[in-house]
Amino acid sequence: MMHWVYIYEDGENDLRLALSTDVGTIISNLKTKMRIVYLRQFELPFDALAHKHLLEDLSRKSALHWINKHKEETEIWLRISREIRNKIDWL
Repeated sequence: MMHWVYIYEDGENDLRLALSTDVGTIISNLKTKMRIVYLRQFELPFDALAHKHLLEDLSRKSALHWINKHKEETEIWLRISREIRNKIDWL
């Protein structure tokens, strides 16, 4: 089972950090004004939780730098996740 750590903007210019095992649910449950700005996959739950705790300790400025640094990777994961989700829905 894969584990996902993600950061999303909540529509009020606040960043929220979360952990999930289903990236499809993450994407489909986002409300209109919410946007995923960082997404990373982990095989081990311990690694995902450790990464989440690391990100929680960052200042907003450092978090924004981290998000920007991993923007391309996040966009790739989001595109792949949406494509897989669309194929599953189509079946």
